Amino acid sequence: MNSYRYFRTMKCLLLGLVLATLEVTLVQARESTPIAEMEPPESILFVGNSFTFYNNAIYTHLRKLLVAEDASSRQRIFLKSMTTSGAMLADHAGGLEQLLASRNWDVVVLQGQSREAIDKDMAAAFESTARTYSEAIRARGAEPVLFMTWAYAGQPEMTAELATGFEYLGRKLDVMVIPVGLAFGRAMDTINGVVLHDPDTKHPSLAGTYLAAAVFYASLYGKSPVPLDYNAGLDETIALQLRQAAWQTVSEYYSVE
Repeated sequence: MNSYRYFRTMKCLLLGLVLATLEVTLVQARESTPIAEMEPPESILFVGNSFTFYNNAIYTHLRKLLVAEDASSRQRIFLKSMTTSGAMLADHAGGLEQLLASRNWDVVVLQGQSREAIDKDMAAAFESTARTYSEAIRARGAEPVLFMTWAYAGQPEMTAELATGFEYLGRKLDVMVIPVGLAFGRAMDTINGVVLHDPDTKHPSLAGTYLAAAVFYASLYGKSPVPLDYNAGLDETIALQLRQAAWQTVSEYYSVE
């Protein structure tokens, strides 16, 4: 990984999300999301909890998307996760230090508890931990990215809250944000009958994990996942629509021309 360059502009963004029967419209003037121009990462560490490891882990499906693009990725790409069920971001301090020292990473994905970024009692600690981890990650020559998680089923208002919280933190720490939560909102609005949540209403279904992997592919590699021939065992039409939702979300979020 040679370098990352972040570009900022000022703009007004109308973010319209229609989820279930409730329309949530967020209109805010903000700096654009930091965009990372990077060499395609070959080693990625995912740090998080069950949102990351459900359905055989996001990185497993990301790897299969990469192999679908280029079979040689199977030998070149190293993806790993460090996850603990129910963990807050701060719970990974000791393990992260060891894993950062274990090899040269290109990207380290940081995923906190699903409400850490927006809960008034947790947000300050989440920001402090994300800052500390980001500094440690960069000191090792890697780049941190923040995993914007999704709204719980039946709570569509969380989408805008999470987007605002993560965008604020990404700008403040100069860290790239992966807009998985916004892709969930788009998919639920545009794909008839899609189920992105586990019956517990919080964790992802297989379709949700697949969508998250497609968003990571599009964000980290700057390519559309739409043409890729991997559907994770999902209905082919649904899988295609999920990849389309991922690419549309990423293209708009980073203002990709």
